[in-house]
Amino acid sequence: MHALRCSDGSSTTTTATTTTGGAGAIAAAGGSSGIVSGTSILQLQQQQQQQQQVQQQQCPSQQQQQQLPKGGPVRINGVKGYQNRTNHIIYCPPLLRSKEDCTAVVYFGGDVQWNLENTALLLRDSFPRAHIVVVRPMRMEYSTFSCFDNFVRGNNAGIPDHTPMHFSLQHLEELLNNLTKKLTKPVLEPDLLHKLIAATSSSLCPGELERTAATVAAAAAAATSGTTASTTTTTASSAATDMDVDVLQSDGTTTSNNSTNNASTSSPSSSSTADINELLWWRESLNLDKANLALMGFSKGCVVLNQFIYEFHYYKTLTPDDSTMMRLVSRIKDMYWLDGGHGGGKNTWITSRSLLETLCRLGINVHVHVTPYQIQDDHRPWIRKEEKAFTDLLKRLGAPFDRHLYPSEANSTNLFTHFEVLNRFRQYQINVFAQQQLAGRKAQAQQQQQQQPILTQLEQMGVVGAGGNSIVTAVDAVEQMITGGGKRDGS
Repeated sequence: MHALRCSDGSSTTTTATTTTGGAGAIAAAGGSSGIVSGTSILQLQQQQQQQQQVQQQQCPSQQQQQQLPKGGPVRINGVKGYQNRTNHIIYCPPLLRSKEDCTAVVYFGGDVQWNLENTALLLRDSFPRAHIVVVRPMRMEYSTFSCFDNFVRGNNAGIPDHTPMHFSLQHLEELLNNLTKKLTKPVLEPDLLHKLIAATSSSLCPGELERTAATVAAAAAAATSGTTASTTTTTASSAATDMDVDVLQSDGTTTSNNSTNNASTSSPSSSSTADINELLWWRESLNLDKANLALMGFSKGCVVLNQFIYEFHYYKTLTPDDSTMMRLVSRIKDMYWLDGGHGGGKNTWITSRSLLETLCRLGINVHVHVTPYQIQDDHRPWIRKEEKAFTDLLKRLGAPFDRHLYPSEANSTNLFTHFEVLNRFRQYQINVFAQQQLAGRKAQAQQQQQQQPILTQLEQMGVVGAGGNSIVTAVDAVEQMITGGGKRDGS
């Protein structure tokens, strides 16, 4: 059994006989309002080594690429923000190229410092085309409580004291600006270059993500033909690649085999024959200062998102003529609350109508993912009441909003279900990604079918070559065929 002590004083227990994916979710969660003990580091390391051996058997192509250094996300310390504020950042490049605008996911974790590098990897699986930015708390009080003082005022336990203005949006903007500058320098520092190459070359096996997406897409197709949603979720879980069993951090360092410390000591000389620019392809379009943003809070980290709402209201209503920060706000497309909670007796969720009206007017997509641990705990009934007020009011105001409750066995409120929310969110996102890929392929196939008769006629006219190889006049020819030979406006 695991003995768990929560920051709000409550206690609970959970068994240690969990699946590998579940253990990965607990250790990768980035923290929560509890302390886990009872499992030795040696046991976790042995489990991790066993899983790595299985992954090597499933992914033999990686053995053929041993000339490339292996590692994890990059830890960049002391990134400057607003005025004298600084934060340590864990950055992880995207897995896949994107034809759309640059997107970044900014994540704020919870209490108890866990392996943030593996949290970044989990998020990268959830958003394979996005840049992942994990913001480390400014301080960990009593080595337990996350305190995001640079974003929201709080006491020694990190319980927030929200104010109309704490310049948290300015701090976020400056963090992203300076992080972009560090990562896109024409001449990178050798240590940073080693880490970036390692982070890029430690991606999934070629085709692994596509195979996972295809499997989940098949499950989604089965669901539409009568299969229940729970079956789809189970299939998605089995299709998703299990995370490594993570090891707790100690004194700000990690003992995980995926440690960036190992990456920093690896020499890139063996990769000199590879095209480094190709490995670092994501630097070409890296502009976090202009990227579309998805802001995510887990557990205690949700207090940062709540502070952002206060400042949205300040800029939108109290200083309507100041458009400086609205440029940043306009880039925020999504906000994710993942099982928000803290040790205070109130203000876990925003319930002010005026604040939520401002949020709705901004058109930001709001996503709420919760578990029984937070919203069905009879010892903390205010969380359930505030979350219900938050979601009900957003619905009535017509906000772009969705809510997902991840039930546990008998709806138990043990801490394991709280940690598991990130892993289940990952499974949900992989399912969404697969459905998007499937829809994109269908749309492309329909477009090709619609274009084929026109291309056939153009070939007969000699406007394009066989197979649809177009020339400049093909555009005019298509327009003439569609408009019945009429000229374009302005010609």
